[in-house]
Amino acid sequence: MKKNMPALFSPRALKRLCALVLSLLVLLALFLTALLFDRLESRYALQKDFSFNGATTQSKIATEQLEALDRDVHIYVLMSAGGRDNTLISLLTRYAAVTPHLTFSEESATQNPMLLTAFEDVLTKQEVQSDCLIIHCKDTDRARVLTAESFVTYQYDTESGYYIPTGVNYDKPLIEAIVYTAQSDPMTVQLLRGHGETNGEDLETVTKVLTQANYRMEEVDLLKGGALDIASPLLILCPQTDLSEKELLLLLEFANAGGDFFIISDYTDPLDNVNYNAFLRTFGVSFYQGLVMAEADDRQSYYDEGQAFLMPRMEETALTRPLIEQSRDTLLLPGSRAVRLPETLPEGVTLETQLVTGRSYIRDYVATEPDMVTKQPTDEEGYFALSVLSSRVTEEGNVSRALVTGNAEMFTHWWIEENTYSADYLLRGISYLQGESPINLDITGKTAVRQGLTLYSLAPLILVITLLPLAILAWALCILLPRRHL
Repeated sequence: MKKNMPALFSPRALKRLCALVLSLLVLLALFLTALLFDRLESRYALQKDFSFNGATTQSKIATEQLEALDRDVHIYVLMSAGGRDNTLISLLTRYAAVTPHLTFSEESATQNPMLLTAFEDVLTKQEVQSDCLIIHCKDTDRARVLTAESFVTYQYDTESGYYIPTGVNYDKPLIEAIVYTAQSDPMTVQLLRGHGETNGEDLETVTKVLTQANYRMEEVDLLKGGALDIASPLLILCPQTDLSEKELLLLLEFANAGGDFFIISDYTDPLDNVNYNAFLRTFGVSFYQGLVMAEADDRQSYYDEGQAFLMPRMEETALTRPLIEQSRDTLLLPGSRAVRLPETLPEGVTLETQLVTGRSYIRDYVATEPDMVTKQPTDEEGYFALSVLSSRVTEEGNVSRALVTGNAEMFTHWWIEENTYSADYLLRGISYLQGESPINLDITGKTAVRQGLTLYSLAPLILVITLLPLAILAWALCILLPRRHL
């Protein structure tokens, strides 16, 4: 008589054990498969973007900039409780999949309060907040701070007179900040001070345009010991008082060493600053006295507001050609001073007109004159230069350039900056002088509002609702008709 086998090794127990082991192996395989695909998705950003505006898909320009990144950049995502931006995190995941040089981490200001004081955005002076992004490159020790406001795009509404949000753009500010923090030397624009130059609110628009393009603004007061950097152009914005003899010599030394200038003047600026005028003449430049007015019948050369609101023609030169090719040549210059072109240029100087009026005249008014705009028989007529580029070969063999423009409001007025291409002209001029392109990427934002339903978008639904009962009725007739005699 056979002995009974232990219950543990009975066929039934072994079958159950094999089933259990097989189930565990299947679960383990599923877990490993899910883990593998999660790693692959994180590494190669395989998740599809099903958002209506494609907000989590980076642009081609962004991909190119990320692929060219050669320094490690880390992004700290500071989010308060419940404030996680899933769209932003998804986009950063795709960024990190493009290059190993970019990493990011989600942080909490309460758990890591040192992040609030460890970084400084020297460009915009934006402080680190509980909800923001800190883009930091350890090699260069530069940081940018972006808030939710940085990603919203606005459009001016002429009816209400306010800017209204029209979309979102994560790509442009993020990629520009990444490129800025990782570049070897930050691009700098020097700003001459000490002569009553444009300041306060009038300077805010210029500063905003330059800092958004990741230029660093550095004020230089030569009378207070400030020194000029030969690698950075000097912006001279509507000085009201004259240069001292010492300042004139320092500017001439800067020019002789190959320094470049971006000079802006307004029709109300004084013309009797002796040393300043002597400096301008070294570049073959001087200004007309008075206000440039477009001829009333030349409607294409001025804006509807009046004949003083000039819309100049952009001449095709090496400086302006990229703007013309991209149809970014629409400018508005309210209240302009014309640049006088001399009959004989100083030795080694060449002049190129960049902006020119239509048929115009110079209204050489005086303060006591009741009519400042009506053309007078003595007013000079013609086509006048509003912006010129002067190139001067110095005795040392260096080339010093000066881009001179006879209108300040095209750069300082926020409405003009938003509705014309004055910012493009400013950035193109600065980059041409400096020899480097600004970090101003042409990345279009995504709409933030889902398109509303229209009669045409409802057509498929209406068709289905109409055809479905008809199909059921036809099916019922096919069944019932053969049975009608039963």
